[in-house]
Amino acid sequence: MTGARFFAATLLFAACADPVGDAPAGVFFPTVPIGGDYPAALFEGDLEIDEGCLYLTDHGERWLALWPEGYRAERDEGLIRVLDRAGEVVGVDGGSIRVGGGEGRPVEIGSVEAADHWAEGLTGGDIPERCGHLYWIVSP
Repeated sequence: MTGARFFAATLLFAACADPVGDAPAGVFFPTVPIGGDYPAALFEGDLEIDEGCLYLTDHGERWLALWPEGYRAERDEGLIRVLDRAGEVVGVDGGSIRVGGGEGRPVEIGSVEAADHWAEGLTGGDIPERCGHLYWIVSP
């Protein structure tokens, strides 16, 4: 992963009405309304699904991806694919992925509760405990 670390206060978003975007049953796919500024870090790693949570993974760490509104996940031949607003494939479960954005990490935001509150404020809904407490907001 390269680029600057994300600081939570740099984003100004309103919560969306439906925190879970278009995805197959059993896949938690949180979305964030498209709005103002986005962090400019680059994530290069893998896309992985575990217990229904879709993660960006790199060097043993994993971030729950918070996808831009209009992105969607679909099941194709048993694998989960993520598509952008134009219908282009962004990543496939088990494969490499390269996206812009930035992270929300409890140590940087203040606590696990603060990180969860930040992510839930962006998505407008609850984040399942099983999905962890590291977040990557994907820029469109």
